[in-house]
Amino acid sequence: MNTSTLINPSSFVLEDFAAGVLKTARSVMIGSPSNSTRRAERFFPFSIAPLGLAESVNRIVVGQSIDLPPLLRQRVGELSDLAPNWDGENAKPIRGPVLGDIVEMLRRLSFKVKNFHSPFLAPTFDGYVQMEWHDTKRSLEIEAIAEGWSVVGIVKCANGKREYQTSGFARSDFNRLEKAYDWFAGDELLWPSQ
Repeated sequence: MNTSTLINPSSFVLEDFAAGVLKTARSVMIGSPSNSTRRAERFFPFSIAPLGLAESVNRIVVGQSIDLPPLLRQRVGELSDLAPNWDGENAKPIRGPVLGDIVEMLRRLSFKVKNFHSPFLAPTFDGYVQMEWHDTKRSLEIEAIAEGWSVVGIVKCANGKREYQTSGFARSDFNRLEKAYDWFAGDELLWPSQ
């Protein structure tokens, strides 16, 4: 096998993922309906031209989740399908670019980590997503927020107390998110702070 053809997931340019999804969706939808439909059918196995921009973005994001474990891929689809007021208390639907960043981070982790554990994915009322990993000694919660990522690590001490570590990262700082996951998995002893 020629190793020069292998793809290194850490070499992906991830900060432009959401912008790329939006650009692709807009380019498919711009122009005459017949032109848009033809371009959409060449790019996707289904036509997204008649859909709105938000739904087009969501379909692209769900398509990007193909490399994830089946249950996680199913959860991404469920999150992308949440309608406005999904909780009965005016919750917003999940923002497509945010879900795209979640999918890209999970894809990156699943490629990098040998024993990757799928997180629990929970929608937040303001259109964002929280990822949670829990084990007997540590927990990790990463929430997509307007400013980027809010990260909380919890260590369960032998005396029953819990120690909390917190950080905030820019949306494009996938390297620190990977380090936070490494901390959770026990591969990294130090908490990835600011």
